[in-house]
Formats: sequence, structure tokens, C-alpha cells
Amino acid sequence: MRAMILALAALPAGAAAGDVRTVVADLPGPVEFEAPEALQVLEEGPVWLDLSIAPPLDPAGQQEDGSWSGIVCDSHGEVSAKSVSVPTGSNHLLLEVRPGTPEQHAANMVSCNYAPQYSDETSLGHVIRIKGCYFANSISIPTANQWILNPLPASACQSRD
Repeated sequence: MRAMILALAALPAGAAAGDVRTVVADLPGPVEFEAPEALQVLEEGPVWLDLSIAPPLDPAGQQEDGSWSGIVCDSHGEVSAKSVSVPTGSNHLLLEVRPGTPEQHAANMVSCNYAPQYSDETSLGHVIRIKGCYFANSISIPTANQWILNPLPASACQSRD
């Protein structure tokens, strides 16, 4: 029984090798109040994600203690978060990304990247980037589609960079 459970747990990563979708998007998207096309056509299964989130959109991060707060970029580099609620620009497409642990999911990262066009007297100038290998799961709710992206090891996405 235990072997069967372990085999089923490994299935998404093993099945992912040839069917990995690539989703690259900049938020906010080109159309106001709509998610970018790359997110609108997201499908269940393994995905290589690369999102850049610029002001005025600010994702919220869940800390290890379970509390949520806006991600604050006081400096540039990696940001620690158990889960990230990504503002897609649409109230009808919700996105939660769970980066996983660095030891098991080394390709997954949330970071504050330098972007001088957003620099002013109150901000260092940044975009928040979320990238890595995930398994996309869809949850339909009456007025929207919620996507939860769970971490996969980099090998499941053929170590894309």
C-alpha cells in the first residue's frame, strides 16, 4: 500500500516531462481589469512559471506563522513566503503560488528585482518576480476561476531557466 501511495505521489513529476507548459506574463497586463492571455489559457498540469509583477499591483505573502501581509521590497533579492497571492488584474482569475522549500524546489523563487522606472522618493524601484516549476490546479467558484500552483522539483520541468 505504501509503495502505491509513493508511486501516485511521484506521478505528476514523472508524467510532466513531455507536457510542461510555459507561462510567462507581466502584470498588470495590457488590458485593464483583465489577466494577461498567458494566465487566461492556463491548464491543469505541470507549468514553468515566470511572472513579473509591477506597481501598482502588490502581491501578498503568507509567512511561516500563517499570517498574510503585502510583500515589501526593502532591498533587492529573494523574498521568503510560504504562499503568494498574486493580483492578476482580474477579479475573475485568482492565483495562489506556493514556492515550496529551497531544498526540494530549488528552481522556485520569489524575488524583488531592480526596476529603476518605478523608483521614487518612497521606493527603491522594483518588480516582484515569481518563477519556477509548479503543478497547476484549478478550483472553480461561482464567479471566478482560482488557480493554486503547488511546487514541483525542477526536474519535473526539465530544469528550465
